[in-house]
Amino acid sequence: MYYSEEQIQRANSQSITEYFSRNGYPCERSGREMHIRGFGGFMVDESTQKYYIHSQQKGGIGLVNCLMKVFDLKFPEAVSMALNGEQPVSHNQDKAATFASKFPTREFAPAREKEVKIFTMPQRAADNKRIFAYLNKQRRISPKTINALISANLLYQDVKGNAIFLDVKNNVPCGAEFHGTSAKKYTIGKAEFSEIENRQIIQVKPYIAEQLSEILKNNNQVNYVGFVYEKEANIAADPKAMETIKEIVEALENSELNVSELNEIVNKKLKSFNGVAYGTADNYFEYKKKEFPQKAYVFESAIDLMSFIDLHPEISDCEYVSMGGLKPSVVNDLLDKGLKVVLCVDNDDKGRAFCERFAGQCTVFTECHRKGVKDFNELLQKVNPKENFFGAIEKMSKWSDKVQEKAATAREAIAYGRNQSLQAQYVR
Repeated sequence: MYYSEEQIQRANSQSITEYFSRNGYPCERSGREMHIRGFGGFMVDESTQKYYIHSQQKGGIGLVNCLMKVFDLKFPEAVSMALNGEQPVSHNQDKAATFASKFPTREFAPAREKEVKIFTMPQRAADNKRIFAYLNKQRRISPKTINALISANLLYQDVKGNAIFLDVKNNVPCGAEFHGTSAKKYTIGKAEFSEIENRQIIQVKPYIAEQLSEILKNNNQVNYVGFVYEKEANIAADPKAMETIKEIVEALENSELNVSELNEIVNKKLKSFNGVAYGTADNYFEYKKKEFPQKAYVFESAIDLMSFIDLHPEISDCEYVSMGGLKPSVVNDLLDKGLKVVLCVDNDDKGRAFCERFAGQCTVFTECHRKGVKDFNELLQKVNPKENFFGAIEKMSKWSDKVQEKAATAREAIAYGRNQSLQAQYVR
């Protein structure tokens, strides 16, 4: 049986963006094109259905052609995938084959494909203080692991404060993965924390805080400030304002909010500045624990790679690889080198689809799935949690009390010294 011309037309006429979005891949507009995240510069012109993947330097037209290139499929497999598993119905092999032969050759070569992409190392900062604080305090990665990568000249801080993970081949830098170091949080409300006297604090879900901010944005009577993080939000206000806030929060918790939409808004505001440097192409970050390793552990990001090293210090006869996303070309390159590949990608739909693609060729490290977390950094933070907001406030209060105590002691000492001086003068 062969796919009919009608089936092929129907498969190929689908929107590339809609197909990938429907299957769990985040899509966002970038200028006149749509960017499908997770493939390293996967851009789609929705008006023409032309696509180009910069990390793989592949392009073409139409969904069937796209699925063939992205997932390395044969034509019938791509049509089946586009039609969600629909079976072929045609018996006319010649006609189907003739029609199918059009698709692999319908390539386009955008002008930017001809551009020579030369990697230039981001300029180094004078020190690594900011990235060290970020990786250790925010990401909970140990100083030992951070220093190991810095000493190997694979990690440094650039002049913008980003953490730069170098792709080095034959001792020559040829690409880089970078991570912004700003804390994942944002502020809501109309006041400064220090301005609120006799303040009270409540903890709510981030999506509740986002909706609360929307409700109170035009209310000049309620003086409050909120700090929104990935997993929690903390609202501070004076007692009178807090009564109103608690009423609103209770109402929101009992209402039918569009939680997924609000979570999407929160996640966009908390988004880190991450990516790969211009000219990186198919290169990837790797850190070897042995000169000639037999096994490679493969991750979506260098942050997860470092987290895994901390979680599993017993593993040593290997190399660690970060793809800077989900790049089949990286896995294929490692397999071609004869390495045993262990996939340590995210525990989500995209990560699972990526693992299924290499079923039989690679093994999968399932710890994140078993522990119910998304990735290895989330697992590391679960094992070694950050200090919560209230703990930080308690520390600040204790520090403030100590400062006031020392100040009072100093004032008493000064007063005592003055009295002694006066008494000495009186005796004379």
